[in-house]
Amino acid sequence: MMVPPQVNPAYHHPEATGRQWVDNLLHDRSRCFENFRMEPENFRRLHYILCNGYGLASTRELDSWEALGMFLWACGIGQSQRQMKVRFRRGLGTCSKIFALVLNAMVPFENVVLRPKDYTYAVVPHKLTKYAPFFDRCIGALDETHIEVIVKAAEREAYTNRHGYTSQNVVATCDFDMRFTYVGSGTEDFAHDMRVLKKAWEDPNFPHPPSGL
Repeated sequence: MMVPPQVNPAYHHPEATGRQWVDNLLHDRSRCFENFRMEPENFRRLHYILCNGYGLASTRELDSWEALGMFLWACGIGQSQRQMKVRFRRGLGTCSKIFALVLNAMVPFENVVLRPKDYTYAVVPHKLTKYAPFFDRCIGALDETHIEVIVKAAEREAYTNRHGYTSQNVVATCDFDMRFTYVGSGTEDFAHDMRVLKKAWEDPNFPHPPSGL
């Protein structure tokens, strides 16, 4: 007779909740950066800024720490709301609501952070002094890139690029210290580069050199 193999019984330990998972990552610097794309102290600082100046607050469904973790995890490593549902053990409706809640706090914060350090451009950047006077009036660099997006079926044609997937045309500017001073998004991929630039140029947040330069 064959003796059946002895197998240890399976041990089912309870899965960490969304808030517990966020807390665990904040105590592990490497895993925190891998999942949120920022160090724990920067996560805590961002949470403090959004809660105290931009309206981020806990709701009946979940607290602000988990909400911010959910948002950064989705944006930082490209997770869908269905993946958010599984990871944080929340309903799809709750994931969508919380994502919008954090996004509404991030947008006005973005307008404060993404701006020139000095709107007057009175000082020539140190890195350009050796090239004077050729770049004395240069205020930064500008470029465009394409970022994949999901759009409504009626808008797919306008957002479909030459590679066959939907994307938006994003324009960004930075200063000579490699700090972003403007990001303009939302333009369909099908748009010509000059249209994208014109749209950004007409945006009041776009960094213009002062008159006379």
